[in-house]
Amino acid sequence: MNWRPIPLPDSSGIAHALSARPSTLQRNLLLDLSAAVGLGAGLAVVGSLLPSMARQQGLGSMGLAAFAAIPFLTSLLGLLAGRIGPRTPKHLSIYRALGAAGLLLVLVAPQPLFMALAMLGFWLAWSLGAPMQQRIWSGIYPSASRGRLLGIVGSGRSLATMTALLAFTFAAAGAGWLAIVAVVSVVGIVSGMAPSRLTLDTDEEVPSYGALESIRTVLRRPMLRRVTTAQLVFGSGMVALPALIAMVMVDRLGLTLGDIAVAGFTGSAVTVLTFGAWGRLASRTNGLVTMTSGTILGTLAMATFALAPDFSVLLVASALIGAANAAIDVSWPLLIADHAARDEQAAAAAGLGAIMGLRGLIMPFVIVLPIQLGLLDVTGALLLCVVAGVTGTTLYLRLSGLYRVPVRVAGRAAGLAAAGLRGLSA
Repeated sequence: MNWRPIPLPDSSGIAHALSARPSTLQRNLLLDLSAAVGLGAGLAVVGSLLPSMARQQGLGSMGLAAFAAIPFLTSLLGLLAGRIGPRTPKHLSIYRALGAAGLLLVLVAPQPLFMALAMLGFWLAWSLGAPMQQRIWSGIYPSASRGRLLGIVGSGRSLATMTALLAFTFAAAGAGWLAIVAVVSVVGIVSGMAPSRLTLDTDEEVPSYGALESIRTVLRRPMLRRVTTAQLVFGSGMVALPALIAMVMVDRLGLTLGDIAVAGFTGSAVTVLTFGAWGRLASRTNGLVTMTSGTILGTLAMATFALAPDFSVLLVASALIGAANAAIDVSWPLLIADHAARDEQAAAAAGLGAIMGLRGLIMPFVIVLPIQLGLLDVTGALLLCVVAGVTGTTLYLRLSGLYRVPVRVAGRAAGLAAAGLRGLSA
């Protein structure tokens, strides 16, 4: 596909950048933001609301692990995106709308089984559409400002998540949460149609690719291969976090639904506030720098969740995870765009998603099973996640070169001190 990025001067601000081609770039950005609203609101439901509601209805620890594994199961199924996934923006709109409509299953019977089915439909639409979304982003946003523009889109998505959680805070009593699910589903259906209106240089379909080709695309690119290794290790702790956080909130701290919503709202608010900053930093440096920063914050968040004695410390952990998620989310499409050719990016996105999905499908059960057997408590499980986080972060520090920064700073400080001493002796 020969989508040509629209030139955009990197030295100008966002407002000036958008004015460069208001009929194309600005319109595409607004449509992308519109689509992000539905996704963000849906994430509030499937990421925070449904797991906590299922726990309150008596879902066991292994059931929570199954809930946590759903996004990764669908990421693994993303290997099929090259065969059955969307090939054009219009196809992507249909997938997004169907995923949002699936949330209405919760209204049929607000029980854990129907919650799981609703989550499965939402995440499957997300995973099958991710390769096409990667292709669209690389085509409509110029590389020099892609990080900043994706930061704007990410902020919009997180703002929608935060708004949905805020609505849940005020309607947590009784069956009010069901009304929120219905509204989120309708919003998702409407906003899911936005990609069909995008203006592209060509309507050519993405060429088909198989599951093996997706994996090979990742493994034959040296940097993508190293990033995959680092993320496999770091993410081994992060993938079990939703189930463990639900246990901390409900079992250890005994939080109400309103408190749970406030914690989720805090994380979303920090994500909104930091997404743009991460995007600007990525444009000025590279995706590895922001990814490494995100893993550092994510590891600190896991440690804080593990030791949180009360609700106030839990809010700090939620804020840390919000900032970490923003950094990681803005980095992934940039890493793929930087280290894969244009015609390989859809396959690379599918391959990375599948590899991470296989890890995510296994690790929640590996970490939660000792809790189910009484061999470990939730604090011990979270500390195991911290160990994985520290190890993965170390690998990222080496890839990004950020580990050299303290050495350089110390060297400059020593040089200034030596120069000062020489001046005094003179």
